[in-house]
Amino acid sequence: MYGKDLSKGNLKKNMILLLIPLMLSTFLYSLYSIVDGIFVGKLIGESGVSAFTNCFPLLLVIQSILEGLIVSASVMVSQLFGSKEEKKLKEFVGVLYLFTIIIAILSSFLMILFSDLWLTLLDTPREIFKITKQYIIIYSIGSIFNYLFVIIMETIKAVGNSKTPLLFVIISTTVNIVLDPIFIKLGYGITGTAFATLISMLIGMIIAIIYLKKNSEILKIDLNYLKLNIKYLKQIFKLGIPIIAEELFVALVAIVAINTVNKDGLISIAAYGIADKLSDAIYIISLSFKTMTTVTVGQFIGSGKSNEIKKVMKEGIKLSIIPSLLVLITVTIFPRQFCKIFISSDEVIEKAIKYIMIIGLPYVMSPIKKVIQGFIAGTGHTKILFMSICISNIVEVSTILILRQTIIPNLIALGIGAALWLIVDMLIVTIYYFSNRWKNGLKDIS
Repeated sequence: MYGKDLSKGNLKKNMILLLIPLMLSTFLYSLYSIVDGIFVGKLIGESGVSAFTNCFPLLLVIQSILEGLIVSASVMVSQLFGSKEEKKLKEFVGVLYLFTIIIAILSSFLMILFSDLWLTLLDTPREIFKITKQYIIIYSIGSIFNYLFVIIMETIKAVGNSKTPLLFVIISTTVNIVLDPIFIKLGYGITGTAFATLISMLIGMIIAIIYLKKNSEILKIDLNYLKLNIKYLKQIFKLGIPIIAEELFVALVAIVAINTVNKDGLISIAAYGIADKLSDAIYIISLSFKTMTTVTVGQFIGSGKSNEIKKVMKEGIKLSIIPSLLVLITVTIFPRQFCKIFISSDEVIEKAIKYIMIIGLPYVMSPIKKVIQGFIAGTGHTKILFMSICISNIVEVSTILILRQTIIPNLIALGIGAALWLIVDMLIVTIYYFSNRWKNGLKDIS
């Protein structure tokens, strides 16, 4: 079979070999947003960054649905691959691909249809309303290609091959980096970055499809298997719905946050957008650890080695220490240098640093938290992740709404709320892991 069995051989080595390309590909994939942010900040200024920031919670809605499909793909493909059930694996990916296409088209249509409503709810300033809407429409169309692109990459990662997706991302990101300044200089502004992203996503999807057709009999798009099999759809819903609900809750919180900061004007919006790039960077690094842990745990369970999966957690925590230290260094020593990557305005940078100082230290725990979440997801217990994020987000939103009524600046209120969100989420998933409830429903647990 195509791929690598991570349950065999040296576990630490297997996890590192999976992790390194994962981190690189996840980081490069995130450059869609990071590069857009850099060019928008440097070439357009505060208005461009503010428009870009107002798009963020709406793009999170698209990402939330995709994240549910990603987890379903990681868990099911890794387990079926680990159990060597080739026919079932082909049947599942056929259902997954078709369902992904349907959901991608539907979510894009709804995002465009309700774009005016979304932006009104955000209290988006009039001066950036039009360009923000244009960006959302173009990005939503591109997300149709991106859905299938990401899911194909996820199936490849789930069979232990993280190098090939890295190549795909290098190509698509390079296209985006080249086209971004060209479209902006041609006068398209922030919509030019959306066009660049759309084209790069389309190219990435085409390359991924061609690669699978030539190199993977079990993962390629096969018309004979493109069916909405109820059995596999139930599995996708069982694993994916809690994650989708979790991410949608996060998007809802983002809407509250943007609505709050929009009341303070473009400088505060831009500062929040720049500071949030650090949160994005930390999330990106941490997400690689989650994927690594989910895939490895899934393969162990599929191979009938459920009694050994605690070893995966142990090695994952060890590997997450270094990125946690790097986050600590960035937050405490180089926040100004980080902000200057995106914008030159001293006023924006000063406000952004104040926000970073509040959220920074709790975010040091993020890589470790993602290892724990990846472990739980790999065992198929995604409901607890949803419950955890619900409680954490309620704490965050309540904090923001309460502090908005005080003399505390809105941006600082957002920082305090975000910090509490991460701390509460970390506590819940950690307690759940040590409770051993994740053992329920697993085979061979001693």
